[in-house]
Amino acid sequence: MRPRLLIATAFVAALIVPLGCATHHAESQPAPRRVTHTTNTTVAAASQWITEIATAKVPQVQVFFDKPGDPPTTTTTLPVAGHQAAAIPRAGLNAAGVAPTAGGYTYSNPTYFNNPLVFDVVHDDGDWLSVALLARPNQQVGWIRRDDVTLSTTQYHMDLTLSDFDLKVFDGPSLVVETKVVVGTPSTPTPLGHFFLTEKIARPPAGAYGPWIMATSAYSEKLDSFDGGLPQVAFHGTNRPALVGTQSSNGCVRMPDAVDLQLATMLPAGTPITIQA
Repeated sequence: MRPRLLIATAFVAALIVPLGCATHHAESQPAPRRVTHTTNTTVAAASQWITEIATAKVPQVQVFFDKPGDPPTTTTTLPVAGHQAAAIPRAGLNAAGVAPTAGGYTYSNPTYFNNPLVFDVVHDDGDWLSVALLARPNQQVGWIRRDDVTLSTTQYHMDLTLSDFDLKVFDGPSLVVETKVVVGTPSTPTPLGHFFLTEKIARPPAGAYGPWIMATSAYSEKLDSFDGGLPQVAFHGTNRPALVGTQSSNGCVRMPDAVDLQLATMLPAGTPITIQA
């Protein structure tokens, strides 16, 4: 299976199509450090609304589980409630442009969809940055070299409450967009936690996904594959607006096409997302 086709296939597949779940077993590899964010990946030294975004400027970014020079951290695999989901990436199943290494991951720049590779900064430590990652288990962090990226900021942040099917988008403290959405079914739920937009992918007009797919750093915690690809969660439009306000997806978040276009135009890659029950 060619790694670069996995995410592409998963995004192109219609989220309403029935799918199977192939079971894979994670192969042995070093356990990554994980942090449960207590803020929306904001930078403490700045205002509470500011998120620092690291955009790669080199062809490959090496992520380390432990900051080089620090003592190694002993961690164990983080269990996923209700499902022992295999790691992504892992030996034998790399994500598109992402592969495991002895002490972390390598990420290719640009992405499979030819967009700049971005990370949200969790902690700025001078020459090294602790960043949120696209990997499973979800909400992993790792260390990257500051020299490998350029830094920018955003005040935008997204808050999704699954029980209300309610997505709010803020510019700093100000609510700028609110909409009802489609979320995951009880058997394929939208994952909870703190994530970020990894990239935006334009779609053909009048398609099943609306004008834009906004990919996130979250993977499904129930599915190990989706239509032959990886189960990466995205926000996008829908050709079935009657389903808005229901649990009808395989984990992705669908919204009216007009809101999809508005958000994709407004929000940069790196925008933080909080998903709560």
